[in-house]
Amino acid sequence: MRLPSAFWLHPFAHRGLHDVAAGTPENSLAAFTAAIDHGYAIELDVQLSADGEAMVFHDYELKRLAEGVGRIDAYDADTLRAMPLIGGGTIPDLAETLALIDGRVSVLIEIKDQSGAFGPGEPTLERRICDIVRASAHPNTCAIMSFNPHSVIAVRDIAPEIPRGLVSYDFEHPHDAHVDATHRKALANLDYFDEAEADFVSYGATGLTAAPVIALRERGVPIFCWTIRSAIAAKAAPTLCDQITFEGFSPHNA
Repeated sequence: MRLPSAFWLHPFAHRGLHDVAAGTPENSLAAFTAAIDHGYAIELDVQLSADGEAMVFHDYELKRLAEGVGRIDAYDADTLRAMPLIGGGTIPDLAETLALIDGRVSVLIEIKDQSGAFGPGEPTLERRICDIVRASAHPNTCAIMSFNPHSVIAVRDIAPEIPRGLVSYDFEHPHDAHVDATHRKALANLDYFDEAEADFVSYGATGLTAAPVIALRERGVPIFCWTIRSAIAAKAAPTLCDQITFEGFSPHNA
């Protein structure tokens, strides 16, 4: 197993330990600081700016999370870095985020698929993320993952030394209905796992009993799950997976 042992020490705070009402919006530097202060590892999302920078942000559209309109990939990095997040702070880039974390906890970096097709494409974002991780002070604290297996394959080719994983679920949500049914089934069944030479899987919490997930776990593949939202679910998860990503409660206090 190529994931460092530290990845099993602490649950992963989904987009940081966020609480917009408390001034710690998701994927903000404040949310990452709060996660570290409370003893949690960090999961975060990365998207490409119009000028090729890796920005830490979840939604493709700005309006829910930031004081902006349109898509994040319509703006250059400097504009995004200055754009206020709803709840406090501004949109961070990946380099400053890893500098802030400074190796204090493990980090799961999710590559967002801005095309929404989960297919092959120019690996501009993948290359930029790998360059940033390699140049960071603590590259061995990071792993990269994506719902798009072609992004994971690109990471394999660009930076084979960085641990990588597939993110998946049943792909039955309406927001993925535009994707060809055969491809959605392949994604849900983790058919690309061996081609990507992935080191782990992060699967939707309600799908951990799916046969492909069980089969990989029986092979010794580490299984993460997303997103655990209660203490009850957190206590049940270890029978089905090896590590959780959580939000909305504090596992340490459960």
